Amino acid sequence: MGRITEAAFIALVATLPLAGGTARAAGGTVGADQLADGAVTYRAIAPNAVTNSKIVDGAVNDAKLGFGAVTSPKLADGAVSDAKITGPISGFKIGRHGHDGADIVTGTIDAARLPVGTGPGTVAAGDHTHEGLLKKPANLVIVAPSGGDFTSPLDALNAITDASADKPYLVKIMPGSYDLGLATLVMKEYVDLEGAGELTTLLRGSAADAGVVAGASHAELRNLAVEASGSEGNIVGIFSGSASPRLTHVTVRAEGGKNAYGIYNLMASPVISDVTVTTGGSGATFGIFNLHSSPMVKNSAVTAGTGVSSFYSGTATVEGSSVAGSLITIYTGTGTTTRVANTRLEGGAPATSGIVKCVGVYDGSFEPVTCR
Repeated sequence: MGRITEAAFIALVATLPLAGGTARAAGGTVGADQLADGAVTYRAIAPNAVTNSKIVDGAVNDAKLGFGAVTSPKLADGAVSDAKITGPISGFKIGRHGHDGADIVTGTIDAARLPVGTGPGTVAAGDHTHEGLLKKPANLVIVAPSGGDFTSPLDALNAITDASADKPYLVKIMPGSYDLGLATLVMKEYVDLEGAGELTTLLRGSAADAGVVAGASHAELRNLAVEASGSEGNIVGIFSGSASPRLTHVTVRAEGGKNAYGIYNLMASPVISDVTVTTGGSGATFGIFNLHSSPMVKNSAVTAGTGVSSFYSGTATVEGSSVAGSLITIYTGTGTTTRVANTRLEGGAPATSGIVKCVGVYDGSFEPVTCR
């Protein structure tokens, strides 16, 4: 059966049985209540026969449209405008879509719609904390030009008052040059001082006699450089009095004053390992000076007028090291013992009025050296 015209359709409808009775339509019109459900099918209507002007406003409602009956191809471009939409559009009527952040100007977003978590590409929840992440240990004190607990090593050590064998501390000195002026950085027992490297952390000062750093027993100074300079008194890099600190991977430079001492030990027994000591100036210069002391020097390099000097009792041990003394490499006073093993001595000959024991000692040309 072919399509019919609008006029033919109206004439045809006039001859059809009406819902609820047999009366015919008056005036050539058919009301909605006069058509049986399904009486007029899509095929019975010619294309474009039903125009907008022939549809009473509100005549086509949701109840008269099957779900999905109106598809995109049946809507002219722009036919559904903002003005023709009233009320909200349910989410299920809109396909999956996204919004830029700028599109959201008010309201809140349910957490269920966010990738909540702690990893990359996630959003932290409102009750999220960083407790336990990057948490600084209680016994660690940071010294740094900015961002640390203190900007001065002096203040950091002064703040520690409860260090003990059961509660040791580490003062970590970050890269930078820290000028102590005339003050001495006095170490404390059970508190280690650690720099970020001999080339990156520098402690400098002009403290006469007392030293830029003063050692303490049960404590280590490591991974930094100490520089002492000045014109008054004796210039001392590291002083240990009645203490036995550990000095490891430390560079010491001392210059100026009446005399210059890289490391000065008084009634002390420090362990000096992987240390570089250099002294200079117009007065007498000493690399490692020992008075009533018994230091252990290992894997170290000493350069001074007198390399290693020991006076008035004690035993100094030098192993696997290099000692350069423009005047004397090793000096051993009366009542004092110096033991030297596998060490290179360059410059002035050893001098002694005490006891010297040498094993495997050689000069800059790798020729054997006799210590007596």
